[in-house]
Amino acid sequence: MAHLAAVPLFAAVWLSSCSTLNESSKLTALKNDYCAPTVKYQQDDSASLNEVQTIDPLIKAKLNQHDIYLASHLGLTTLLSSYLHSSVPVEKLASKQQLIERILLFNTQTEAIVAELDCNGERFDQLARYLDDKNNHTIIRLTVASILTAAVVSISTALVKNEKLDKGINIGGGIAGAGLGFMLLNPKGKKVALKTGKGLLTNVWNETNTEMAFPPALWRVMTDKTFSNSGELSLIQTLKRRWELFVFNGKVEAEDQLRFFKEGGYFSEEDVQHLADMHNQLQASVRSVQQDTRSLIEAINHL
Repeated sequence: MAHLAAVPLFAAVWLSSCSTLNESSKLTALKNDYCAPTVKYQQDDSASLNEVQTIDPLIKAKLNQHDIYLASHLGLTTLLSSYLHSSVPVEKLASKQQLIERILLFNTQTEAIVAELDCNGERFDQLARYLDDKNNHTIIRLTVASILTAAVVSISTALVKNEKLDKGINIGGGIAGAGLGFMLLNPKGKKVALKTGKGLLTNVWNETNTEMAFPPALWRVMTDKTFSNSGELSLIQTLKRRWELFVFNGKVEAEDQLRFFKEGGYFSEEDVQHLADMHNQLQASVRSVQQDTRSLIEAINHL
């Protein structure tokens, strides 16, 4: 009877080991959003903005359309006009200096977003590796448990002569083995509770710059179709379309939207890796805007 009691008890111990992760110092450190800015940025968006159609014809004659759109979003057209129409060297130099300073400020704001995205990408990547290590450790334990369960049942069957007891051991061993086998087939493994809802990914998904998480000028550029390769979708829309296809396999369930972009929830290793990839992809899109500013700076320097 001792052998019969040991088998289901043994299985229960192992079955209870595959749930959500218990908190640990490493897990707590990775779950905390240490990448968020410690101070709220003062986003100055007082620059004068002009529609491209109303921009000074002299600017249109000197800059290509791509640079004109970027200058418009950065609020540089008034300064550009002053620079081009001025004949006083000191005034031209002052206007040019202001233009460069505005662009450098924009690049600094953009770098802050890049740094936050890079930090979160690394944080979620580390968390995914942590979960992977835990899952691999669990698989090893379950494999050992499955082997031991089979061995215990075989030995007990050979030693026990009572037919009813022998059947009980076989049934108990079968249940335990099936449970362990099912857990080994579980593709998701352990999960971790994460809070989402506020953040750069949510703004991209909702196509709304809530709380000005992105610098206003950067958001204007990333929502302008002019700055995408296709010209049909903005950088934000292109990124969202990519997530729908590769993260959510073309169909976004309501539960996924809640977990990734609203309330948070339990995330598997694969889910966490998706979060890392999404931050890295957004970072790449933001960096592409920095390439555009380089083109604008070079154009201004040649005026």
